[in-house]
Amino acid sequence: MDTGTILGYTFGYFAAAAGIFLLYLPDIILFLALLVVAGVLQLLLLPFSILIRKLRRRPPADVDASWLLDRSRR
Repeated sequence: MDTGTILGYTFGYFAAAAGIFLLYLPDIILFLALLVVAGVLQLLLLPFSILIRKLRRRPPADVDASWLLDRSRR
């Protein structure tokens, strides 16, 4: 193998890698766009999520067991 063959294989390797990258470039762009859209949607829905959490929060239970120890009620 001479230098030209090695350079040809090297160029072919990089050309194949670039071709595969270009082949999957639309998928990569779509994936990144979907990630950005999901992030923006989460930011837009964050106030509603906080509001729902506040509305669903139960008031603290009024647990007072002092009547169990009160001897005057017996």
